Amino acid sequence: MIAFLALFLFSATAAEPPRVLKDCPECPELVIVRAGKFMMGADGANALGAADESDRDTGEQMPLAVTIAKPFALGKFEVSVGDYARFVKASGYKPAPGCRVWHDGWVVDPKATWRAKDPREAVACVSWDDATAYVAWLTKTTGKPYRLPSESEWEYAVRAGSTAPRPFGNNSFEGVSLSLACENANVFDVTAQAIYLFAVPYARCRDNYAGVAPVGQFKANAFGLHDMIGNVTEWTADCYTGSYWGRPPDGRAWVWQGGCETRSVRGGSWASRPTEARSAKRMQATPDTRDATIGFRIARDLTLEEQ
Repeated sequence: MIAFLALFLFSATAAEPPRVLKDCPECPELVIVRAGKFMMGADGANALGAADESDRDTGEQMPLAVTIAKPFALGKFEVSVGDYARFVKASGYKPAPGCRVWHDGWVVDPKATWRAKDPREAVACVSWDDATAYVAWLTKTTGKPYRLPSESEWEYAVRAGSTAPRPFGNNSFEGVSLSLACENANVFDVTAQAIYLFAVPYARCRDNYAGVAPVGQFKANAFGLHDMIGNVTEWTADCYTGSYWGRPPDGRAWVWQGGCETRSVRGGSWASRPTEARSAKRMQATPDTRDATIGFRIARDLTLEEQ
């Protein structure tokens, strides 16, 4: 399996500087992600033999060879509270109140909303329905085809050429005293553990953000994308499935007629134990879920000239 992985690494190199687009002065910045190939998922023993790389808890058995045939644009950052506030004000959209938050335990607070004191924070407490309303508004406003990324596009982009559990290396799993996690991602660490008494292991480092951080505070990956791991878990366009069996191998979102009960969310969050904050980890949520750990990032198709 390792030999096969070595033969099917990303066909695009990650050394080129990122190309950035912006469709209006207040629009989110986009990074052009070039076409390429990669292995999606993990089988419990990746190319570096990491002990914490396993998707068997979500039904995965074998990775899937995926070809991203065309370049696409992806948000350089997660959508921020300020970005979302502009949408709400301009469109008149009214997200439903209520969100799952931590109050000495995870509870649904009917008064909790997506709003935050710092407009630079990644927006959370937004449902899949709220996120798709935002991209529909951005499409109408700019005339550009915005959307949520497919699950395949998302994993291709987070890996950015890496076959390790995380794009920033292999030594940030649970049980190590020195971790790269806090230089590269906002996960459940010493800072958060001092405030939130989650009964799970934490990264043995300090990132100085107990909850959601402003976007772009951590190192970008090799494609120039920030916060793909940690901060807020991100909605994707796909219906959630327990296995990759039958998934389109060309990077398209996996959806079907009549919709689906749950959608895939990726990347882990500020509340994620280190093993859950990695490139292959998959989770699911109903489209109306609003959670203090879930936000989103935008994607859009490119014109021929932009490619």
